Amino acid sequence: LGRFSFEIIVVDDGSTDGTFSAASYPLQRTSVDAADPRRSGQLRQGDLRVLRLSQNRGKGFAVRAGVLTARGQWILMVDADGATNIRDLERLEAAARAAPQRPPSIVFGSRYGLNAPPRPVKSANRSPHRAALTWLFQTIVGSLMGGTAVKDTQCGFKLFPAMVGKHLFASLHIYRWAFDVELVLLCKILGVNIVEVPVTWVEMPGSKLNLLSGAASMLRDILLVRILYAFSLWGPAL
Repeated sequence: LGRFSFEIIVVDDGSTDGTFSAASYPLQRTSVDAADPRRSGQLRQGDLRVLRLSQNRGKGFAVRAGVLTARGQWILMVDADGATNIRDLERLEAAARAAPQRPPSIVFGSRYGLNAPPRPVKSANRSPHRAALTWLFQTIVGSLMGGTAVKDTQCGFKLFPAMVGKHLFASLHIYRWAFDVELVLLCKILGVNIVEVPVTWVEMPGSKLNLLSGAASMLRDILLVRILYAFSLWGPAL
């Protein structure tokens, strides 16, 4: 770790519990607001920054806020529950280095087996009904999006070159659970290659997503994305 600098950005999406205090506690004296002009251009080893949004706007909006304020050359999106083994970042980095630079590539972690090596080292431990609903959702996504090679759009472990990631997230219109699907469509439009890498993943307790209502909301947003992009009412940021 001594050979490169990094930062950890925690985005509190307008929570009403102790998330902000808990996230700020380890490095309260060095945690700064993203808008502070005295620190915006600096990046040190192990910087912690905690962004507190004034209201809940959805997971997509929170991730967007973190990505747009990130200062590194690479941006790793990670769900805060720790469901994915952080050591698998090395697998994503290796895939990013091996991928062609033209067109640019981003790397998605995948919770499911892929047909190409390396063999998956995942440990999903999903309940059967969640696994079935997830499979159904991904099947519907593939159909609505006109076919996609991405097997797992929703895994919260994704690696972006900074310039590519900032362009994609600046272009987002969907700010809730279906934002990952819009990212896939934006990549298709912009000619960005998506590489999938199997990751070690376990289902964590405490999810606030209701499967049925959440799935209905996501499918509605996916239809919205498909229609509005098809009629050029939405498009990538200039």
